[in-house]
Amino acid sequence: MTFVLWAFLATFRIVSVQLVQSWFVPDEVYQSSEVAHHLVYGHGHLSWEWHHALRSFIHPGLISLVFKLLQFFGLDSQVTLVNAPRLFHAILFSFADISFYSICKRLSLSSREAWFSFLTYLSSWFIFYCAPRTLSNSLETALTLIALNWYPFEGNRYRGSVYPYMLIGSITIIIRPTAALIWLVLGINHLFKSSNPFGLICVVVLPTVIPVLTGSFLLDSVSYAHPTFSLWNFLSFNVLEGGSAHFGVHPWHWYFTQGLTSVLTIQLLPAIMGVINSSITRLPFYVFLFYVVFHSLLPHKEQRFLLPIIPFLCIYAGHFFTLRSYRHLRAFVFWFMISVNVLVALYTGLRHQIGPYSASESVMRTLKPGERSNLLALMPCYSIPGYSFFHDYAEHIRQLDCSPDLNGLNQADEGDIFYSDPVMWLDKNGPLNYSHILLYEKLYEVLKDVLVRSHYSEYSCNGTVVNNPEYGEVMQFTGDQRQQIKDFLVKVGIVKEDNCKVHGF
Repeated sequence: MTFVLWAFLATFRIVSVQLVQSWFVPDEVYQSSEVAHHLVYGHGHLSWEWHHALRSFIHPGLISLVFKLLQFFGLDSQVTLVNAPRLFHAILFSFADISFYSICKRLSLSSREAWFSFLTYLSSWFIFYCAPRTLSNSLETALTLIALNWYPFEGNRYRGSVYPYMLIGSITIIIRPTAALIWLVLGINHLFKSSNPFGLICVVVLPTVIPVLTGSFLLDSVSYAHPTFSLWNFLSFNVLEGGSAHFGVHPWHWYFTQGLTSVLTIQLLPAIMGVINSSITRLPFYVFLFYVVFHSLLPHKEQRFLLPIIPFLCIYAGHFFTLRSYRHLRAFVFWFMISVNVLVALYTGLRHQIGPYSASESVMRTLKPGERSNLLALMPCYSIPGYSFFHDYAEHIRQLDCSPDLNGLNQADEGDIFYSDPVMWLDKNGPLNYSHILLYEKLYEVLKDVLVRSHYSEYSCNGTVVNNPEYGEVMQFTGDQRQQIKDFLVKVGIVKEDNCKVHGF
């Protein structure tokens, strides 16, 4: 039964790789697969965090192993390099799924209640949306759920080993330091309920945690070529120094008023009702509450930060769906929850924010066999995937720099300077010798004349605008550069192939 269920869950997550084709956040690329591409192939953009040792190399290191394996077998094409890491995350998440089902069975009052808790979790659009992505938050969530399979929820009645949960939990904290908020509550609970807390610390905790911390320090020091500890650097910058405020500031109540409602949608109702009425342990709820309250005190907030604690609330939903009263209401809520989450998952996965990938794929389609693009992205920083996506299709990718001002001088970054006066930026940084330029439509309308007439004037060979009775207003060129001009105009998107005719050869 367990293997059959896992096989179904693995298939479900693998299918999600194809159903989640949209852009979410830059960290999905630039804190994982892009770094791995740099490690394996020697080229790939390293964002400012990697120059200040704020990240552990564990996550990109895992992806680099996937790349190395593909490279060894000669399978490292652009398509496989994009999809293999996502498949890795999806399959890993299927093990997290089966682990969460086991947790539901352990904590629920009946198998039926456990099933409804599990289905509430499995139907979550946000988990579906994030599971196959190469986000550290996704890896954090998967590892947390897997580790919980060995957590002693039953107290002294638990007869299994606790080493695995401490080992995996420690590694999770190295990857995502904020995971410590989850394991702090669980660890304190374990300590207070232990019949021998001193022995637990000396015999189990320290022998498990110290090697992980030591290994992390050594890995960081070797990777960054100087003694450093990314866990401390991350906490120091984001928490103690308030550095996360560089990326946006939200009100303290944002998670409660906007974040939770957007990621949980209908699941929030049965979860809250279950917390109020269920007689099962409140420990998962305390983990959830502490995690959200602490994050609410930090200035910068994002939906993805809530991903690891969604399962902790879903545990309680099963109680609501198995109540003896309000049968028709419960049935309506359940099917409404499923319907809403399916629709949101499909829309956000297949339609919402697909532009960055669509534009990048369009660039690759314009290239001739063996040709590489020299790409300029005039968009907010990290709005398109990097070398790990283009692989052999990109020689150089130039993006606007938005590294935060860590010197406290309140200097504007390159993105702000560009958007304050795009024309001046183009004049200052010209000539633009790029094969492709990516920018948003509204900005294109502003810069179209500047790009064509100024920076690409060498292609404007004897061009005049005439009115053609068949095509309307057209630009007519003469001279032996007509085919080159057509190719350029099609490539940069000013005209379409079907609407551009070359005559007279």
